[in-house]
Amino acid sequence: MPTRRTLLAAVGGALVGGGVTYAGDAATESGYGSIEWANELDEEVRVRTVVRSDGGPLAGRTVVYENDTRLFPTDHYRAVETNAVRTGTYGVEVAVTIPGRSAPVGPASTTWTPAGCHHQRLIVLVTRDPSVEFLQREC
Repeated sequence: MPTRRTLLAAVGGALVGGGVTYAGDAATESGYGSIEWANELDEEVRVRTVVRSDGGPLAGRTVVYENDTRLFPTDHYRAVETNAVRTGTYGVEVAVTIPGRSAPVGPASTTWTPAGCHHQRLIVLVTRDPSVEFLQREC
């Protein structure tokens, strides 16, 4: 039969081991990436945003985030999706449709690597040209 000392040592070791594992998980977790949109045109636009993971050496690229957004003209950024992706490398594709116009704007694409801080932002800007620009804001 285990003694009280043996039992306390086992429980204490499990608690310390679990705490070290949790601390290790917290140390490797570096944050999330959020996506914001802005529309500098004087008319409404519809923005389709698709984010794909890099897939790694053994897996193909997979869609990790997909959104169709209706944007009215604005002078500021509009945060639509907070914590859209975890830290990593992603391919981002954006296509813009302007109601009443036959030709879409884009598609435009970029590589986005949110890392090193919490809540890094990718800003998708529909400019007056019209074209699409990508801006990245660090924390």
